[in-house]
Parts: sequence; C-alpha cells; structure tokens
Amino acid sequence: MKFPLIALFFTLSSSFASDSKLEWQGWSDTVFERAKTEKKLVLLDLEAVWCHWCHVMEEKTYSNPEVAKILKKHYLLIRVD
Repeated sequence: MKFPLIALFFTLSSSFASDSKLEWQGWSDTVFERAKTEKKLVLLDLEAVWCHWCHVMEEKTYSNPEVAKILKKHYLLIRVD
C-alpha cells in the first residue's frame, strides 16, 4: 500500500518553473548527505513542462507562504525535469 501512496505523492508534488522563494536543488549525492546530517526529509519534485498538475502545484501550493515555511523547515527540495 505504501508504493501507490508514494507514487501519488510524487505525481501531485510535481511542479514547473518555480516563482516561489523555495530553494530547489538538482539531484546530487551531497543533497542526500546533507539531509542525513541535518536530519531532514527530501522532497523529490518530478516536473514536466506539459504537466497541468505541475503548474497547479506551483501556483496553489508551493507559492503558499505557510507551505513554504514548513518545506523550508523540514525538507531539502530536489527538482528533476
């Protein structure tokens, strides 16, 4: 049951062209090492230019100041196209 929830989470958390003040990083081993050191989770954002929901997430969710505050506090953010 965990796999479908994870897959759904990654699908819904996709976004494109960030205008938010979140600090997105590219995929690298150092990000995962940093997450371990800082005891933070990694939010992996898989994006595609054609994805409608990617744009919705950027506009409605990632631009929300409360969401951004939580993400900055508890996560390291990785964005992959």
